[in-house]
Amino acid sequence: MPVLKKGDAVGLISCSDGLRQEDAIHLQTIRQQLIRLGLTPIEAKTIFRQNGSPFSGSAKARASELMRFYQSDKIKAIFDVSGGDSANQILPHLDFAMIRRAAIPFVGISDLSVINNAVYACTDQPAYHYRIKNLSGAFADQQKDVFQQSFMTDRSFSDRQLHWLRGHSMSGIVIGGNIRCFLKLAGTRYFPDPTDKIVFLEALGGGPARMASLLAQLDQLSVFKQCSGVLLGTFSEMQVKQYTPLIETLVLEISDRYHLPVAKTEQLGHGEDACCLPIGLPLTL
Repeated sequence: MPVLKKGDAVGLISCSDGLRQEDAIHLQTIRQQLIRLGLTPIEAKTIFRQNGSPFSGSAKARASELMRFYQSDKIKAIFDVSGGDSANQILPHLDFAMIRRAAIPFVGISDLSVINNAVYACTDQPAYHYRIKNLSGAFADQQKDVFQQSFMTDRSFSDRQLHWLRGHSMSGIVIGGNIRCFLKLAGTRYFPDPTDKIVFLEALGGGPARMASLLAQLDQLSVFKQCSGVLLGTFSEMQVKQYTPLIETLVLEISDRYHLPVAKTEQLGHGEDACCLPIGLPLTL
């Protein structure tokens, strides 16, 4: 079933670092795009940075605004417009039982990977790896179509631009997201069980040494031993700067002993032309 239909209200919030005032023009564009799609945007009080800090409010305030959206009988999906470092601050203040009952999808990427995966781990409800700010980016018209296909139809992620690095198929419930942020959940109750899951990984910044370190941590958590496959999105800095070893090489090396299927797509990640991937739902590639 589609997540949204015309006439629905959607929430806009910053659960990670707040937006700067100069980002107001992008927020206005997002609002206009949503209205053109037949949706009604409702903004949280915690959107912009406050009191000279990086935050749109205290951890409790951000969590309270998010829970206010989950308690709404109008809002049908919650889109996080933020990114940065501080989303995991709000996790202890969330009522996951209420989130489970509300069954309202949460949508965000980058640092919001912590919320995407915590929601799934604690409620069995899906979340979505998608950057709503793409509606105000260089590919805004294309992204309007991506948004409609992802949230207003029942079409799922397409694997037509998938490059297989090892194997030729994988299936399982998807977990993961931004590799650095996903690993903030390690050792907590918010880290999803990787058993038989597809582990999706992407990154904005970081070179080979950082990626090797993060991949080693995933391996030491037995993620590669337990999962059913690895789906790589874009690793922006590594690819733009053409660092070596390639991310593909690093992943193949660390997962070799498990004979895991590994695939890569340029459709998922921090790019302004990226698509949407459900977290916490089954996927067959």
